[in-house]
Amino acid sequence: MIRFQRSIRTARGRGLEATKWAKKVTEYINGKRPETSVQVFSTRFGDIGTIVWQVDVDDLAALDKFQQGLNADEGYWNLLKKSYDLFAEGSVHDTVFESA
Repeated sequence: MIRFQRSIRTARGRGLEATKWAKKVTEYINGKRPETSVQVFSTRFGDIGTIVWQVDVDDLAALDKFQQGLNADEGYWNLLKKSYDLFAEGSVHDTVFESA
């Protein structure tokens, strides 16, 4: 199993709006790509003000297919355009985990 995780820090004072947007984009992805289940989290301790998405897939090929599908999805890109002022520039961090 492969787990993809993307985290991003909210801009100062924009946490509530960013969380609402993160839920909206998660619902959009799950509605358009029912073969996956994206989950969204916000931090409670540690790096406060961080939003994290996670999705589990069978293998790296499935992750590549998932990401290519998003990259070709105009509705997804339109949602992303609405988020530019919600997050701290340069704070996106992607991680890929493999089950042991």
